Amino acid sequence: MQPPVQTIRIDRAHKLVEVHLSGFFTAEDAAWTGEELRAAILSLGLAPGEHVTLYDATELNVAPNATVEAVKSMFANPSVRPLWARKVAIITRSALARLQIRRLREARADIAIFAERDAAVDWLLAA
Repeated sequence: MQPPVQTIRIDRAHKLVEVHLSGFFTAEDAAWTGEELRAAILSLGLAPGEHVTLYDATELNVAPNATVEAVKSMFANPSVRPLWARKVAIITRSALARLQIRRLREARADIAIFAERDAAVDWLLAA
C-alpha cells in the first residue's frame, strides 16, 4: 500500500482550499491531515464560511471503517464547525469511496460528490 499523502493548495482569489489525497490513510493519519488542513484554512484569514473546499480523492485508497469514523467525528466536532467551508465537494470515481463519503454526510449533509474536477469546481464557485 502507498503511504498517505495530503497536498493543500490555496487559491486566494476564489477563496478555494484544494486538498489532494492519495495513498492509504489510517485513523491516525486522518488526525494529522486534519490539523494541516485547519492550519491552511486559518491562514486564509477569512471569516467562517467564506471559503469553499475541494477534496480530490481520486488517488485515495479505500479507507478502513475506523478512518471513515474518525473523519466523520472531525466533521461533527463542534470546535471544528467554525472552520467549515461554505461548500464542500469531493471528487472520486470509486463506487466504494462514494459509499464511504455518503457516511460522512451523517455529520455534514451538504457534502457534494463528483466524478470530475471541472464539475466540482463549477459547483463550488457558483453563487
